[in-house]
Amino acid sequence: MKAARFLILGAAFVIGATTSIAAVAQDKEKVIADRQDLMKKQVRDWIAIRNYLAGNADQPVAVAAADALTKSLPTVSNYFPPGTAGPTPDGKWGTKPEVWTEHDKFLAAVKKVSEQVAALDTAVKSGDKAKVEVAFKDLDGCNACHNAFRAKLQ
Repeated sequence: MKAARFLILGAAFVIGATTSIAAVAQDKEKVIADRQDLMKKQVRDWIAIRNYLAGNADQPVAVAAADALTKSLPTVSNYFPPGTAGPTPDGKWGTKPEVWTEHDKFLAAVKKVSEQVAALDTAVKSGDKAKVEVAFKDLDGCNACHNAFRAKLQ
C-alpha cells in the first residue's frame, strides 16, 4: 500500500514538474514574442519619422510615430524579465546576459534613449525639420541598446 502511494505521489510530482516547466517555457516564448512585437512596432515608428525627414511622409504621421515611441520606450525594460534570454524567433539575434548581469546599465540605456525620444517628439511636433534631423541623429536608431545588449547569432 505504501509503495502504491509513493508511486502515485512520484507520478503526480513528475506530471506537476513537467507541466510547470512547459508553462515556464511557453511564458518565455510569449515574452520573447511580445518583445519582438514591441521592437518591430518601434522600428515602424522610427521609419515613419525617417520618411518625414526625407519628405516621404507628412508631419502628422511623424507626430503619431514620435508619440508612440515616447510611450513605448520607457516600458522596454518590462519586456526583459529574468529568465527570458534567448534568440529572436528568426534565430538571428540573442539577448546578451548583460541585460541582467549589468541591469543598472541596461536601465540607464533605456532611460537615456527614452530622453532622446522625448527630445525627438518635441522636435517633430515643432515642425522644424532641422531640429528633427539633429534629434533623430542623436537617437541613432536602436544602437544605444542593441550594440551593448544584443548579440548577432548568425
